Order: sequence, then structure tokens, then C-alpha cells
Amino acid sequence: MYIGELATLSGCTPKAIRLYEQLGLLTPQRRGSYRLYTAHHLTLVQMIRTAQAVGFKLGEMSELLAAKQHQAPFPLALANQGIEVKRLELQAQIQALQNREQHLTQLQQQINQQFAPTSVPGAAPGISVPIGAQTPA
Repeated sequence: MYIGELATLSGCTPKAIRLYEQLGLLTPQRRGSYRLYTAHHLTLVQMIRTAQAVGFKLGEMSELLAAKQHQAPFPLALANQGIEVKRLELQAQIQALQNREQHLTQLQQQINQQFAPTSVPGAAPGISVPIGAQTPA
């Protein structure tokens, strides 16, 4: 298959496929000036896109994909280690976001306590004014 078909099947652009080639992540066969791709290349592109979607950078994938592309024994231990590192990074990000959410809740409570309207003495029930507002004499 040619680059256009690979792009269509993988859901990425020909430009992205060329970038993967420049980085050494893909090595298509050549027929004259045309690049020829196989189902194996489609699998690689799908793997690249999935890895990117979960936070891997292209440079982080180069060793793994080089081994897979050349049909060498896939460095499974290295892949699992990289995935575990990403998982730990994700858990740290989740914790940081939960902390930020708690701070937002605290800020909201402080703002509501500080600036909540209070009842005006002698006013009809349900009527309130912000703290510090001038009341008619």
C-alpha cells in the first residue's frame, strides 16, 4: 500500500507518517520514488498513535519501535517499564488535580463566608444585602 492508504487506514496524516520515517520509527520499502507499506507498518503506526494518546513522546518510542520494525525480539520488559513509568506519572497528575480541586473548594467556601449577604435588621424576611453595603436610613 502507498502512504495515502496507510494514512487513511491508520487515521493519521501522510505528514505524520513522513515524520515517523524521519525519526526512524518507520522504514518503508521503496519502489522507485514510491514508499510501500505493509500491514506491519499499519500496526506500527497504530501503536505509535496509541502510545502518543497516553502520553508517550515519539523519542521515547524509538527503541521499542526499532526493535519491532526490524522483527528483532521485542523488548517487552522495557516496554512494560516505560508503561509503568507513565502510569506513575499519571497517578501523580491525578493527585495534583485532586489537590487543586480541594483548593478550589476551600477558596469557594472562603469567598462565600467572606462575601455572603447578611440579613438587614427590620427588613422583610428573605431580603438581604452584602456585608458592608449601605442601608437606607
